[in-house]
Amino acid sequence: MAKNQSGLIRNLREDDSRAWLLLAVAIFLLRVTPWSMAELWFDEVLTLQYFAIGQEDSTFLGIFRNYIMANNHFLNSAVYWWWVRFLNYNFTAHLLRWPSLFFGLATIAVVVLHWRYFLGRRWAALAAVMLAISPVFGAFAYQVRGYSLAMFLATVALSGAMEISFGQLRRGQKLACTACLLLPLVMPSAAMLAPSLALLIFLQQRSDKQSWQCALARSLPCLLAGMLGGSYYLTLWEQFQRASQEAGGWSSSWEAAGAIALGFLAHAGFVALPSLLGFLFPRWRDRNHPGLLSSYDRQLWFCCALPIIALLCLRFGGRAPFPRVFLVYLPAVTLAAVWGAKQQGILRRARIIYPAVVILLTGCLVENACSYLTRREVLAGKSPQNLLQQYYRGASDNREVVSFLQEKGLALGSLVLVNEFDATSFRFYWQLAELPPQTVLAGNRAPQDFYRQQNFSQMQLFVLARNEFEAQQLFYRAGHKGPFHQVMQTDLRTLFAPGTYSRFWPSQEQSEQLLEKAWHNK
Repeated sequence: MAKNQSGLIRNLREDDSRAWLLLAVAIFLLRVTPWSMAELWFDEVLTLQYFAIGQEDSTFLGIFRNYIMANNHFLNSAVYWWWVRFLNYNFTAHLLRWPSLFFGLATIAVVVLHWRYFLGRRWAALAAVMLAISPVFGAFAYQVRGYSLAMFLATVALSGAMEISFGQLRRGQKLACTACLLLPLVMPSAAMLAPSLALLIFLQQRSDKQSWQCALARSLPCLLAGMLGGSYYLTLWEQFQRASQEAGGWSSSWEAAGAIALGFLAHAGFVALPSLLGFLFPRWRDRNHPGLLSSYDRQLWFCCALPIIALLCLRFGGRAPFPRVFLVYLPAVTLAAVWGAKQQGILRRARIIYPAVVILLTGCLVENACSYLTRREVLAGKSPQNLLQQYYRGASDNREVVSFLQEKGLALGSLVLVNEFDATSFRFYWQLAELPPQTVLAGNRAPQDFYRQQNFSQMQLFVLARNEFEAQQLFYRAGHKGPFHQVMQTDLRTLFAPGTYSRFWPSQEQSEQLLEKAWHNK
């Protein structure tokens, strides 16, 4: 009796979707809250200044007619246009990022509460834990950018595709078509998910022995919805072309492919191994599904890999897309990994808490390793930015330096020279402190030897750099070839000024001399 009762309690705990949802939400918030309290970084500031805040005469509808740069994720900018005004222009970082955090939480909720009808309660819970602790999902789900909203809509679209294949056709079409219609309005590259889902539905219907006509009829609506959403950019074609050419990217498609693969593998972890091995090697496939595309998880991998490879090979604009462009495939990678693991006998019979603990430990280990590597690279003067490493994540150096200069009374009448990666964020907090933005110069845009000009030479020059070598380069850019000294140091940045000692307060040597003199007098 006692044994049966304990087994019942165990099953209740493992099948309790609400408990798993609360656990996944708690893990996600613990993961991203420290990052959400950090300063706003380059792209977030551009999103706020040009679109969410805009000019004095900017309107809500004007957001959808302004594509001067690829930073305008239309629907996300519209959400933040309303949110900034709701907060009465309060730019406290963790409050400002609440909409993105909400979409991240909504993604986890959809996985737990809807995917359980296709994966089962336990495996849907495992997928939610994978997202919550993911070093990839959490790193982008808190930003004032469209990635969190795009991943949420991608999850809804994938849920609709599963409904079409295994559930209610009408409800599935509503979910998939609505999400595929909206995705391009978040960011144009998200339109590629629609053909992937259309192909997935078609392959699944054909594997279920449906006719070609039936498979096409069920797969085409979401494709047409995605094309309709993407066609909006035809009304802004000149702006779209110009913004696409200026958006940049990676010079090497191979490096971009490696970064994408590494990020997705770090996200899915060991759970993806059974499914990936079956996709790549015939000997690892189930006897009941020997074909390459005969199982749903391998169909998912195929539909994810095909457009990614195509875009990396086409290299629009002569460069490979940024890896973060493919975040819309993160929910599909999650589903493929969990679906494949579910078919394995060992994992299917094990208590779900065991793989969940391994996922949590792996996620923490990967995150700590990436944070360590990122810190080393930033201090070396690099700016890593991929799916696993972001030079700005969790940083508050620019905000701290602005506060320091203001508190010490050094901000007015000073020039601050900053590298191009930090300048936008630094200038944003400089303006929030009601200081003149023209006194902050970006290293790549500042005129050569500007500090030798008469109108600048009377001002105090500060340089914010990641190390002394970068500081020397920035001082040379300003026209100062002499010595310089450290004024203040934050976690990953150092503030420098010309000269061999500080004119603002006693140096360490002077302080020691004053202490010795005071002791002698005593």
